[in-house]
Amino acid sequence: MITLLAAIIIIQLATTVYLAMRVTRLQSGYGEFLDKQNPKSIEQLLKSYHKEVVSTGKKLDELADFSANLHKLSSKGLTKIGLVRFNPFADKGGDQSFCLAALNRHLDGFIISSIHTRTGARLYAKEITEGKSNHHLSDEEMRAIQKAISPRTSS
Repeated sequence: MITLLAAIIIIQLATTVYLAMRVTRLQSGYGEFLDKQNPKSIEQLLKSYHKEVVSTGKKLDELADFSANLHKLSSKGLTKIGLVRFNPFADKGGDQSFCLAALNRHLDGFIISSIHTRTGARLYAKEITEGKSNHHLSDEEMRAIQKAISPRTSS
């Protein structure tokens, strides 16, 4: 009978050691959930993670809206610039006259031309839509538009 009791005690002791090792492994694997200094239930952690996910989702939506608005604004920005200087009077003066084309990525914008003479300068402005104008464009104005449209090469 004592032998049987000793066997049962040894089996219980072995089982207790085995279970203690399993609990230790479980605690190391799920330490955040089973922290003894700051005990939290899994439900509390899941609720806090859910709040963080919802908050992050809202922030992502705000960033997506901001990005879409920024994209709309950037498409209206005048990013294509072309400048042509020229001399309208072949026999006198220098290249004091110019045409300046300023276009957005849809090729909408304007062109300003200045004709310089001895007595002054005249300025002309023409609207450009899709790279074209309803007004007659001089050769220099056409060159300024082409310069604005053509991609720049770095040297």
